[in-house]
Amino acid sequence: MKKIYYFNRLLPNSNLRDDDEKIIENIIADIEEKKLIEIKKVAEQNFTSQSSISRLAKRAGFKNFKEFIFFLETEFSIKSSKQIDNLPFASSSHSWDTIDEFFSNAFATKKIYLFGEGFCQFLVDYTYRKLLLKKIYAIDLDGVEISLVSDETPHTLITFSQSGENKRGLIKMKECKSYGGKVIAITSTENSSYVKQSDLSFIVDRGSTGLDYENQNLNYFFGNSLNLIEYLIGIYT
Repeated sequence: MKKIYYFNRLLPNSNLRDDDEKIIENIIADIEEKKLIEIKKVAEQNFTSQSSISRLAKRAGFKNFKEFIFFLETEFSIKSSKQIDNLPFASSSHSWDTIDEFFSNAFATKKIYLFGEGFCQFLVDYTYRKLLLKKIYAIDLDGVEISLVSDETPHTLITFSQSGENKRGLIKMKECKSYGGKVIAITSTENSSYVKQSDLSFIVDRGSTGLDYENQNLNYFFGNSLNLIEYLIGIYT
């Protein structure tokens, strides 16, 4: 069983009981062994009921058991992505041939959309200005529908989301693809919707554990993402 000593950091919005922590440690151990996590099995293994496990998930700060398990799997699954040379804080499951193809095409055609909200808007602004220096005039999609600015030719969308679940970002992805475009996602969450629905994705280390959507704690995601963008623009322009 994996002993967790930082439940307050891992689950900052929780109101756990002492026996809850032991059950969570058992779940994490199963996740690391790549076992299928089902509420019935979790209840049986811990000699309790399924309703008790559901209540545990809510005490941990989640809406339901599925959301709770998604979070734990994101935090504790053994990473399958490949670390990028010279960038120990970033990884991708895609080959360098694929990465080369995407960025070479995007910067050659100069047809690029950018999107990010909240703190990620800073990443968009920086990327936009950096590309301007390379005479690449990207389009910031903040508050803009692609249908209003599209020339009906394929573009590459570069989008940022720490959680990988930004709803407007997912809509932009769908819009971009409807015109034959490609999507490059930069996120810190490996099993997120951003990774699943993009054509190319990068997982960037945030250097902290636990839910922190308001960015109140130590967080390296934004700085690491800037370094990743600098690296990619540097080698492909």
